[in-house]
Amino acid sequence: MKKHTKIILMVALALAIAFSSFGLVHFIKQEHIRQQELEAARRVQEEAERKAAEEEAARIAAEEAKRAAEEDRRTRNPLTGLKMNENAIGKRPVAIMVENTPPARPQWGMDDPQYAPDIILEAEVEGGISRTMWLFADFTSLPKIVGPIRSARPPYVKFSELFDSIYVHWGQSDSAGSYVGASDIIAQDGVNNINQLQYRGYTELFGRNKERDVAIEHTGILYSKNLPQAIEEYGYRTDMDKTKFTFFEFNDELLPVSYTPCNEIVVTISDRSWTKTWTYSKADQLYHTDDFKNNLTRQNIIVLFDTTEYITKPGASFSYCNYLFEGNEGKLCSLGTVADITWGVEDGKLMIRDTNGEVVHFNRGKTWIGWISSNRGGSVEIK
Repeated sequence: MKKHTKIILMVALALAIAFSSFGLVHFIKQEHIRQQELEAARRVQEEAERKAAEEEAARIAAEEAKRAAEEDRRTRNPLTGLKMNENAIGKRPVAIMVENTPPARPQWGMDDPQYAPDIILEAEVEGGISRTMWLFADFTSLPKIVGPIRSARPPYVKFSELFDSIYVHWGQSDSAGSYVGASDIIAQDGVNNINQLQYRGYTELFGRNKERDVAIEHTGILYSKNLPQAIEEYGYRTDMDKTKFTFFEFNDELLPVSYTPCNEIVVTISDRSWTKTWTYSKADQLYHTDDFKNNLTRQNIIVLFDTTEYITKPGASFSYCNYLFEGNEGKLCSLGTVADITWGVEDGKLMIRDTNGEVVHFNRGKTWIGWISSNRGGSVEIK
C-alpha cells in the first residue's frame, strides 16, 4: 500500500511537473508574443514619430521658404522683379508723361544706364501721334532729367491709377462737347498729380532744356532730384495702397514664354499711327529698338489690344484717341519667344493671363507696353 501510494505520488509529481513545464512554456511563448507585439508597436510608434518629425521639418522648411520668398518679393521692385533701394520698398510709384514726336527724340532719361524707366507705356493720343508714360517704382532713383514732359490724357491717367501712382505732367486736355478731358478725370478720381502749369512749390522741379534746335514745346524737363521734395510739399501719401496696386508675378530665372520664336516684333498702334520694331539679341537676351533714336532695351515686350474711339472737341482740327479699357487679347515677348495673352481690369488692377486663364509670370526686367487699337488697324507682326 505504501509502495502504491508512493507510485501515485510520484506520478502526481511528474504530472505536476509536466503541467508546470507546459504552463511555463506557454507563459514563455505568450511573453515572447507579447514582446514581439510590443516591439512591433514600438517600431510603428517610432515610424509614426519619424514621419511626424519629417512632416514637421518639411512644414517648417516650407514656411521658412514661404517667408523667404515673401521677404524676397517684398524687397524687389514690384514693376520689374529686380532688387530695389530698401528705402523705396512699399512706396508708391510715379507715372510721368513724356512726349514721343520726332523732335522729342531721343527722350532725356529713357535709356539711362542705371535709372531707365521700369515700364514704358506707349499709346496713341491725337492726330496719329503716340505718347509715352514712364513708370518708376522708386521716385528717389530717376534719371537726372526726364523729358520732354507733356500733357495728360484720360487713358494714361486711368492706367496710372492701376498702379496707385503719383501722376506727373505738363498740362492736360480739358473737357468740351462730348469729350471728357484729363483735367476732369484727375478731379473726379482724386488723382494725386503734379502739373507744371499749376506747380508753385519751393523747389526747382520743372525747367527747359534748350540745347536742341527744336520748338519750345519739345524742351520741357523734370529735375528728378527735386521730385521727392515736391511730393512732400503736396502732402501726398507715399506708402503704397496694396488694394490699388497691380502686382506682377515673376519667374525666379529667365524662361521662354513659349516654344514659338520671336526674333522680331513689329507693332502698329493704329491705322493712323506709328509702327515700332523690336529686335531680339541673343547676346544680352533683350529686345532692342532704335525707333526712339537711342538703343532702348527691354526684357519684356507686351502688346495689349483695346477698343478705341476718336472724339473731336468743338473747334478742334483733330480727334482725341480714347481707350475703353474693355480688355482683349495681346502678345507677350521675352527671351526670343512669343505667347498669346489676354488682359483686363479686375477690381481696379491690370490682370494679364495666358490662354488657359492662368496669371502670367514675367521674366525679371524692364518692360515696354504697346497699347494698340483692335478696331482701327492696330496689328502685330512676328518674325
